[in-house]
Amino acid sequence: MSNINKLNATLFLLLIVIILSASYYQLADFSALFNAEGVITDMRSLVLTDIRLPRLSLAILTGASLALAGNAMQGIFQNPLASPGLLGSANGATTASVFILYYFSAPFSLLLLGGIAGALFSFLLVYLIAKNHSTTMMILSGLAINMLLGSAIALLLSNAQSPWALAELYRWLQGSLVWAKFDTLLISLPFILFGIFCLYQQRRYVDLLTFGEETASTMGISPKRSFFITTFGVALLVGATIPQTGTIGFIGLIAPHFARILLKKRPSQLYVTSALIGALLLVIADLCIQYIPFFSHIYIGTLTAIIGAPVLIWILLTQQRRIYD
Repeated sequence: MSNINKLNATLFLLLIVIILSASYYQLADFSALFNAEGVITDMRSLVLTDIRLPRLSLAILTGASLALAGNAMQGIFQNPLASPGLLGSANGATTASVFILYYFSAPFSLLLLGGIAGALFSFLLVYLIAKNHSTTMMILSGLAINMLLGSAIALLLSNAQSPWALAELYRWLQGSLVWAKFDTLLISLPFILFGIFCLYQQRRYVDLLTFGEETASTMGISPKRSFFITTFGVALLVGATIPQTGTIGFIGLIAPHFARILLKKRPSQLYVTSALIGALLLVIADLCIQYIPFFSHIYIGTLTAIIGAPVLIWILLTQQRRIYD
């Protein structure tokens, strides 16, 4: 078994052990979930099926999706500081979700679809602005659209007509997994799978970019087409997760970086490892909030920022030493 397979197997087993340990009090009485008629019998079973399992599933799905998106972006731009929301998709999903939460008493399925539409719209806007220009122009366009959408979010918050609406919007923006429902997860799953398919289809393109865009062109790759498909997949992954969780930062930034440190492989070989690390990080962060009193009043987006910011500083210092050494 190769090193990469051994690491992935270890990470997967670690994830399973953490999930089983965290769910011990619910899973210990698993045989009592149903009575003779197949009906759920006790409150612990309801907690397991309606709260614990959807929340764990959402943590795994979101952490893995953000890590996959981050790995793709870092491969495309050949920069460990590239994040999933670099081209506006994260702020697009957030703006659309805040708008729906603010103006409509809509079901969660509409919020999810609106977030996906917002992510795709903002990404397409960035792409149309800079599609015939350099990578630097693409990044600058993403920065401009992110700033514009950030202002739109601030405007919606400042015009909140009641303190309760403002508090709810603020709570959602900080990131949380408390809204996890299997129904919503099932709606988002096809979009996530299609996003993963886009990344998988263009995995060779991301690898060839290591040698430069011109080299990729000579190897039968259409850089513009491949760039669009890959970043479209990233927008789908981001848009399908943010409406369910709010803003959760740094997972998509640091998970691929850890995978690269552990394996030192091509970007396409880091997808599975990045996804497992991302899922582990978000599950552990959520368990800290649930079971450690010190973190009980902290939103998960705040906790990931507390962890991620020092890691980002470390990445910056590492890159600086690499440049000047």
